[in-house]
Amino acid sequence: MPYRGLPYLVSEQASVGGRVDPYASERHALPDCAQGVRYSSAPRSNERRVVSYRTCQTVCPPRADESRLDAKPALSDVEPMRILAAVMLMAVVAVAAAFVGIGVANGFTGIVDGTVLSIDSADAAGSNAPLSTAASEWEQGSVPQLYQADYQWSDRPYGSGTMGSSGAAPLSLAMVHACLTGDASMGPVEVASLAQRKGYADQPDATALLTDGAAEIGLTARPVEASELALRRQLNAGFPVICAVSSDAFGGRTTYIVLCGIDEHSRLVVCDPGSVDRTEKRWSFDDVLSASSSMWAYGVAG
Repeated sequence: MPYRGLPYLVSEQASVGGRVDPYASERHALPDCAQGVRYSSAPRSNERRVVSYRTCQTVCPPRADESRLDAKPALSDVEPMRILAAVMLMAVVAVAAAFVGIGVANGFTGIVDGTVLSIDSADAAGSNAPLSTAASEWEQGSVPQLYQADYQWSDRPYGSGTMGSSGAAPLSLAMVHACLTGDASMGPVEVASLAQRKGYADQPDATALLTDGAAEIGLTARPVEASELALRRQLNAGFPVICAVSSDAFGGRTTYIVLCGIDEHSRLVVCDPGSVDRTEKRWSFDDVLSASSSMWAYGVAG
């Protein structure tokens, strides 16, 4: 049996048990194939394997008719829904353009005639909503804000005019009565009716209404000296004061206002029945005293 071991090199001096190995000087190489394993030393075949492929035929779409290459699509080829969508889009654009044009025209008119528009807006606001404090909110110790321009009574006759033009005194007295009593049954209309019946509305000024008329509705009226100290004394004691004022700061003609109190900045809190803006403003003592001609402090009779 031939030797199948791994290759090795043995020197001539190698011996086993004093016997020289006869294969010591031989170099054995492994065969090309041992036990079914092929090694790289095996000769390679120079044959090349030629693989052939089938030729394929290019598949091309059928060519369109030459006569229809430049032809436009027929109307029947267009989907009806697309036509309808295009028509609707054009209609929407036309309507939107019309609205934009109307808005631009109205805006231009408002700029040209802005004064008239602002007056109309103010009149509409005054006629649709009450300006004054609702009677259900009147309470003792708080002066309600009542205005001559309120639609609830502005057109009612009073004296030679209406409450809207000449009703500052009855509205001021109604505010003081509501503050001292909390009674909502004696409002501006009731006070004005009393003044009409008693002839107070026909007087050149409202002194009679604010003194004698006040007594008829259960109030006392005391004249107040035109000084800051006197005003502070009455207001700090909880007595509201009605002032007759006439200056440009209060409309340029004689009118009546209610002094309700003094704020944390030592300025007067005023309820002016002729102006919302003047009511929201805080006034210095000098501004009010310089414009006033008469003042009365009020309390509950009895």
